[in-house]
Amino acid sequence: MLFGRVKLPPALRGRLAAGERLLALADGDLAALAASQFGLWLPTGGDWRRVGWDDIVKATWNEAGLEVIEGQDYDGIVYDLPPVRYRLSEPRNLPVVVRQRVEHSIARWEQVPVPGGTARLVARRRPGQDGLRWTARLDAGTPDSAPAREALADYLDRVRQPLPAESAGG
Repeated sequence: MLFGRVKLPPALRGRLAAGERLLALADGDLAALAASQFGLWLPTGGDWRRVGWDDIVKATWNEAGLEVIEGQDYDGIVYDLPPVRYRLSEPRNLPVVVRQRVEHSIARWEQVPVPGGTARLVARRRPGQDGLRWTARLDAGTPDSAPAREALADYLDRVRQPLPAESAGG
């Protein structure tokens, strides 16, 4: 990085959206990883794909590398995909940017009871879009069942309802 600017890897040229800029870049053992204001750019078989910050369930950093768990959204109910670990030979500021961006995408969360355990309702900001996206995710140890999914769908219906207009007067 020179004078606060991140140099665009040649493989990413032409892939960034209009107005998208890189915030961090890390060298990995096999490929580079990059972060923009819209998401984390990951290498995939000689190409790149961007994962929005609101689609990352969890990201952790330690000496073994950056581990990313993406969520797969099924009508608002999010299921964890298998974690993927990226060994970073030169992490630079990428782990810090990833942590900040994932945390910032979470506007609000609430733990709720469901049959068999608990779940979390999460309101997340989508990069480049106004408003919040509500999703639900079963907590660890809570079995995935039809009654639990029905309860989550009910919770999601309720939190997605527009707030009633304030009454005039009084």
